[in-house]
Amino acid sequence: FLTLRSSDLSSGINAEYGVEMEREEGKVEDRKRQHFYSTPGEKRKMPGSDQPNKRGDSCWFCLKSPNVEKHLVISVGGSMYLALAKGALSADHVMIIPTNHIKCQQFLDDDQQADVEKFKSSLRSLYRTLKKSTAVFFERSLATSHLQIQSVPIARYSVADIKDVFYRFSSKLSLEVQEVPAGESWKDLVPPGCDYFLVEFENQDKMLFLCSNSVRFPLQFGREVLASEGLLNMPRRANWKQCQVSKEQEEHDVKEFRQQFQEFDPFKVDSDSDSD
Repeated sequence: FLTLRSSDLSSGINAEYGVEMEREEGKVEDRKRQHFYSTPGEKRKMPGSDQPNKRGDSCWFCLKSPNVEKHLVISVGGSMYLALAKGALSADHVMIIPTNHIKCQQFLDDDQQADVEKFKSSLRSLYRTLKKSTAVFFERSLATSHLQIQSVPIARYSVADIKDVFYRFSSKLSLEVQEVPAGESWKDLVPPGCDYFLVEFENQDKMLFLCSNSVRFPLQFGREVLASEGLLNMPRRANWKQCQVSKEQEEHDVKEFRQQFQEFDPFKVDSDSDSD
């Protein structure tokens, strides 16, 4: 892999709704506990990682929780489900989410990761075929207790173009980034106990940002980059609060996306059975 520090480069999503709701209830753990590196030789876990199902009854994303907004669910299959993003950047902005309480991809087993990859592959096909767009996936483990992989289509731009915009933003903020080529593992690059931001592109190349105490990582980084003038050109939509719509509109958008996704859905049988 290639390791780069953005501040050495030429200058030439994402506070999601679940985080906000958790904060209102006082359920987000202190950022200092989520924002650290392990000392050499010490095995340290992310807060709550030893009890992945501890908050399942009150979590906004656990599928069996009474708090989950089930009208946003598009498809359920295996250990994951697909849902419309709350305050979405566009009507095609969706999320891949574990049905059970898991903090981030670092804690997925092989079968769970395989389910994630099935959804990602299908979304790439849908965006490429019906939207004439390239897929961008991003995940932030910082300040969240339940994994959400955001999926957003970007039209008219190549992977190189999109990477350049991420590099420009990270350089401006002095964020450290590691580029991970397709097919290479990124999980071993994250020190135990360290939070991260991961973005994956159409060709499965990835950019990994490690969070540290020295630089404050912006929670809306993913949304800010994609919504910027260099890509979607809708900077006012960087904050999900500015993108909220009525429940009726959400239900309409879910129905529309589900119909489009049906032929690409890798869990079509599971989804059809679940709706019976």
